[in-house]
Amino acid sequence: MTVDADVEICHGSPIDEDEYIFGQSEARIALLTTKRSVCLFGHTHYPAVFESLNGIMEGARLANAMTTELALRTGIKYLINPGSVGQPRDGDPRAAYAIVDVPAGRVEMVRVSYPVQSAQDKIRKAGLPDPLADRLAAGR
Repeated sequence: MTVDADVEICHGSPIDEDEYIFGQSEARIALLTTKRSVCLFGHTHYPAVFESLNGIMEGARLANAMTTELALRTGIKYLINPGSVGQPRDGDPRAAYAIVDVPAGRVEMVRVSYPVQSAQDKIRKAGLPDPLADRLAAGR
């Protein structure tokens, strides 16, 4: 886990790098252990935002539009999965990433199209397993 003055970053969760966070119950426990108001995580390749105020879940949402802007509110802790630029798992083949600007008080969750067929060709040419290439088109 990496922590700086504004944001902490972990793979699975701030508790365990191999933990999967899909729902509010896992997110609530993870948010209780975070050291900063914003914690970025991944592992699931599934874009999501979880919000907590004093250990009580305020909200959860999926980010599947082209761009979703989130205003960071004082006193709220955020657990944010930006999704995946490669190997998405939410049924959307577009690349997903986030731009976090804590001083400006905002996070942009972004989806962009890319040449999936070209990426699939490169995966196969590299000798990687076909399922890794096949799943790109379906985003699963």
